[in-house]
Amino acid sequence: MSDFQTKAADEVFCASCAAIIKREAEICPKCGVRNRAAVAPVDPNASDKDWLTTLLLCIFLSPFGAHRFYAGKIGTGILMILFDWLTLFIWNLVDLIMIITGKFRDSDGRFIVRK
Repeated sequence: MSDFQTKAADEVFCASCAAIIKREAEICPKCGVRNRAAVAPVDPNASDKDWLTTLLLCIFLSPFGAHRFYAGKIGTGILMILFDWLTLFIWNLVDLIMIITGKFRDSDGRFIVRK
Protein backbone atom coordinates (compact mmCIF):
# COMPACT_ATOMS: atom_id res chain seq x y z
CA MET A 1 0.00 0.00 0.00
CA SER A 2 0.93 3.64 -0.34
CA ASP A 3 2.31 5.67 2.57
CA PHE A 4 0.64 8.79 1.16
CA GLN A 5 -1.86 10.23 3.65
CA THR A 6 -4.54 12.78 2.92
CA LYS A 7 -6.21 14.86 5.57
CA ALA A 8 -9.57 16.57 5.75
CA ALA A 9 -10.07 20.29 6.43
CA ASP A 10 -10.59 19.65 10.16
CA GLU A 11 -7.43 17.56 10.50
CA VAL A 12 -3.71 18.31 10.90
CA PHE A 13 -0.49 16.31 10.92
CA CYS A 14 1.09 15.63 14.32
CA ALA A 15 4.38 17.54 14.53
CA SER A 16 6.04 14.59 16.26
CA CYS A 17 4.89 11.44 14.44
CA ALA A 18 3.11 12.90 11.35
CA ALA A 19 -0.08 11.00 12.11
CA ILE A 20 -3.32 12.60 10.98
CA ILE A 21 -5.25 13.93 13.99
CA LYS A 22 -8.28 16.16 14.52
CA ARG A 23 -7.45 19.86 14.72
CA GLU A 24 -9.22 20.12 18.10
CA ALA A 25 -7.24 17.23 19.63
CA GLU A 26 -4.92 18.40 22.39
CA ILE A 27 -2.87 15.21 22.42
CA CYS A 28 -1.94 12.92 19.53
CA PRO A 29 -3.54 9.51 20.16
CA LYS A 30 -0.65 7.75 18.39
CA CYS A 31 2.41 9.25 20.13
CA GLY A 32 0.97 11.24 23.05
CA VAL A 33 2.60 14.54 22.10
CA ARG A 34 0.63 17.75 22.73
CA ASN A 35 -0.77 19.46 19.61
CA ARG A 36 0.34 23.11 19.59
CA ALA A 37 -2.59 24.33 17.47
CA ALA A 38 -5.13 23.09 20.01
CA VAL A 39 -3.45 24.73 23.00
CA ALA A 40 -2.75 28.09 21.37
CA PRO A 41 -4.02 30.79 23.72
CA VAL A 42 -7.01 32.81 22.58
CA ASP A 43 -7.23 36.35 23.87
CA PRO A 44 -10.76 36.95 25.20
CA ASN A 45 -10.16 40.69 24.99
CA ALA A 46 -9.41 40.59 21.25
CA SER A 47 -11.98 42.19 18.97
CA ASP A 48 -13.49 40.50 15.95
CA LYS A 49 -12.70 43.64 13.91
CA ASP A 50 -9.80 43.34 11.48
CA TRP A 51 -6.63 45.16 12.51
CA LEU A 52 -5.41 45.86 8.97
CA THR A 53 -8.77 47.29 7.91
CA THR A 54 -8.78 49.57 10.94
CA LEU A 55 -5.22 50.69 10.19
CA LEU A 56 -5.92 51.44 6.53
CA LEU A 57 -9.11 53.35 7.35
CA CYS A 58 -7.16 55.43 9.86
CA ILE A 59 -4.37 56.17 7.40
CA PHE A 60 -6.55 57.12 4.45
CA LEU A 61 -9.88 58.28 5.89
CA SER A 62 -9.11 59.42 9.44
CA PRO A 63 -10.40 63.00 9.00
CA PHE A 64 -13.80 61.42 8.40
CA GLY A 65 -13.51 59.11 11.42
CA ALA A 66 -13.90 56.02 9.23
CA HIS A 67 -11.82 53.82 11.54
CA ARG A 68 -13.99 54.83 14.50
CA PHE A 69 -17.20 54.07 12.60
CA TYR A 70 -15.72 50.68 11.65
CA ALA A 71 -14.88 49.98 15.30
CA GLY A 72 -18.47 50.80 16.28
CA LYS A 73 -17.62 54.12 17.94
CA ILE A 74 -20.28 56.12 16.13
CA GLY A 75 -20.38 59.06 18.57
CA THR A 76 -16.65 59.77 18.50
CA GLY A 77 -16.66 59.19 14.73
CA ILE A 78 -19.15 62.03 14.35
CA LEU A 79 -17.13 64.21 16.74
CA MET A 80 -14.01 63.49 14.71
CA ILE A 81 -15.76 64.68 11.53
CA LEU A 82 -16.93 67.88 13.22
CA PHE A 83 -13.95 68.86 15.36
CA ASP A 84 -10.83 67.08 14.15
CA TRP A 85 -9.58 70.18 12.38
CA LEU A 86 -9.57 71.97 15.77
CA THR A 87 -7.07 69.48 17.16
CA LEU A 88 -4.86 69.97 14.09
CA PHE A 89 -5.39 66.27 13.32
CA ILE A 90 -3.42 65.21 16.41
CA TRP A 91 -6.42 63.01 17.29
CA ASN A 92 -5.71 61.07 14.08
CA LEU A 93 -2.06 60.61 14.99
CA VAL A 94 -2.95 59.38 18.47
CA ASP A 95 -5.45 56.89 17.03
CA LEU A 96 -2.88 55.71 14.46
CA ILE A 97 -0.30 55.06 17.19
CA MET A 98 -2.90 53.24 19.30
CA ILE A 99 -3.90 51.04 16.36
CA ILE A 100 -0.30 50.18 15.48
CA THR A 101 0.53 49.27 19.09
CA GLY A 102 -2.68 47.25 19.56
CA LYS A 103 -4.17 49.58 22.18
CA PHE A 104 -7.17 50.76 20.11
CA ARG A 105 -10.48 49.36 21.35
CA ASP A 106 -13.78 48.69 19.62
CA SER A 107 -17.18 49.79 20.95
CA ASP A 108 -17.28 46.74 23.25
CA GLY A 109 -13.97 47.67 24.86
CA ARG A 110 -12.03 44.84 23.22
CA PHE A 111 -8.61 45.47 21.68
CA ILE A 112 -8.29 45.44 17.89
CA VAL A 113 -5.07 43.46 17.41
CA ARG A 114 -3.22 41.58 14.68
CA LYS A 115 -4.26 37.99 14.30
